Amino acid sequence: MSEYSVAISNLVGDDPARNVESIKSAVIANLRSSDEAMRVESTEYFNHTYAPDLVLRWVGSKEERQVFLRTNTNPQYLREDIAVISERQPILMPLAPLRDQGHTEELGRESANARTLVTDPDSLQTFSADRQDRPVLGLLSRAVLQGGKGLVDQTRARSTSEAVGLGFAGAQRAEADQTRGAVEAAESLLDPSHADQFTRLLHAVWLGSGASPASFPGATDVRPDLDAQGLKLLLEIAVAEDEEFWQRIGSGVSLAQLCEIEMPASSVNLQRLVSANLDQFKAKSCRVSDALTKSGYGAEPRWFTHGGVLGYTTDRYRALFSVGPISSMDFMEEIEDGSVGLPELLDRAADAEVVISELTIESAAGGQIEYTAPPLSLGTEVILDDLRGALGQRSSVRTAVISLGGTRHIKCDLTKRAATGRTVAKIYLSEFMQGAIPLLRTLRRSEYGELLRLMDSLPDAPVRRRREIETDDDAAE
Repeated sequence: MSEYSVAISNLVGDDPARNVESIKSAVIANLRSSDEAMRVESTEYFNHTYAPDLVLRWVGSKEERQVFLRTNTNPQYLREDIAVISERQPILMPLAPLRDQGHTEELGRESANARTLVTDPDSLQTFSADRQDRPVLGLLSRAVLQGGKGLVDQTRARSTSEAVGLGFAGAQRAEADQTRGAVEAAESLLDPSHADQFTRLLHAVWLGSGASPASFPGATDVRPDLDAQGLKLLLEIAVAEDEEFWQRIGSGVSLAQLCEIEMPASSVNLQRLVSANLDQFKAKSCRVSDALTKSGYGAEPRWFTHGGVLGYTTDRYRALFSVGPISSMDFMEEIEDGSVGLPELLDRAADAEVVISELTIESAAGGQIEYTAPPLSLGTEVILDDLRGALGQRSSVRTAVISLGGTRHIKCDLTKRAATGRTVAKIYLSEFMQGAIPLLRTLRRSEYGELLRLMDSLPDAPVRRRREIETDDDAAE
């Protein structure tokens, strides 16, 4: 017996007000167990013809759905209710399973046509009962709460959950029959917008398996792209560890889309997606700060998204990446002046093996020296060594420009510890990480090694490979 059923069986017959409160509390607990991200508002009404008993809302979403509780489980009475309230596309929830099977076929057809979900609390909870082992069922449970339609009893809830669970696993292996079954189950149970979202998620997983778009079973007009919400769902439920899977997903996603969603550093799938697509995702700007994490030295670097930016956090520093200007990251960090002497900057550049094409240096007297590398880098090292010897520590490098080859450059503003592409140019994350981060901050050898490992995991990255770097943890900064 479910917790809801136990609560209902313990109702006291001589206290109607208390019974109503107990019923609502039991239903709310049941709903929340189906979707922890949902907020439930209880109204002052109960079993009212026109006023809902409960209103469901979701954090970060404009989705809202009204719930009408019903003490009468007669299908004919429920059909009359649908005729009155169907324009709200609500959930009509009898408090117990239907006993009378007369007119259930008509009830199912009419409720589906009216995009109204008719289900009892225990049947609704069936969708999420197995979500710990199959996370996609948590997504299905939420989709049913937001856009489910038709008559759903426990038998239908179990069969639909099984079809969707098998279909999601099948899409990861490009198995057509199981994937088609999940598509058809979603289209039968969900309104068009939620069915479309579910189908696009399956489509993305299908493509991630390496299968062709044309071979996707079911809907033929599905859009190949994942929107931000679909991407968030995929990151929350996918179980693929295959790097190629995430590379294929990344080929259809932009950094701007990824930054629309909030994903914590604890997300394993976010680590997989970003690490597999450092040569695919492009940003306009990045910033480095000394913001410390709560974990101690040696903690594994992690990716996260927050407030429209992508972050890379370690135990000693944090790097932010944005598709907007440097100012779009001001809310995350205080601006730190990272100006350094010319000798230190040149040491950083040598360690990172980056080519400096321009410098703006402030002398001890307050004057500015602007350096531009000669054509074809003739004599560049000699000139820089001469500057190093002449200025020594009595200088402060304000800006430095890294040459990426051809006309592509990264401009580093050390006063803001930030970097950006010129004009409207966007830079691969891999290039920011190999070039800008080591120039904006002194790194340990182990930190260079971590960046190198990220680059080495990219089979076809459009960036230079660096020499092997020692990764001794006890190396000096």
